[in-house]
Amino acid sequence: MPTRVQRVPETWPVLHLETEIPKWSALSVDGLVSRPRRFSLDDLRSLDVEERNLAVHCVWGWSRTDAVWEGISMDRLLESVGPLGDHVTIRAASDSYSACLPIADAARGMLAWGRDGRALTPEYGGPVRYLPPADHWGYKGVKWAARVTVGDRFVAGFWESRVADAKGRIPDDVELP
Repeated sequence: MPTRVQRVPETWPVLHLETEIPKWSALSVDGLVSRPRRFSLDDLRSLDVEERNLAVHCVWGWSRTDAVWEGISMDRLLESVGPLGDHVTIRAASDSYSACLPIADAARGMLAWGRDGRALTPEYGGPVRYLPPADHWGYKGVKWAARVTVGDRFVAGFWESRVADAKGRIPDDVELP
């Protein structure tokens, strides 16, 4: 029986910890990979672009399930570099925020540069943000995603080191919209 109910705000909240929106230049993929790479936005767009309805659920009590995101699956990005580890850490361009997931979970998320037919604006994480799978809290997502590191262990990011559940899975006692 759910004990917590997520609400649906009328507009998308703008939430981030940075005092200034960082400058983004590219996405680097490194660590335990066969082919480390640096991707410009055009490079990312040259991969298998997809549109996906992916819900965002915030631990602060709100959810948005109505967006259509444009980008590439993290699975496709990882496939292009040959991952050799079992965890993925995604870092923001500011380097002050990161999230780590087991590779199987990270692969179900996506790197998005568009929402509802428009480019993501910087306050919403543009030009590129990582969206975790819909069964994970939003704190596993990363705005201004600038670095993806494949590793062999869990590396706690900002919220992961401050919350009781570093795995970020939404518990059964939460009612989602």
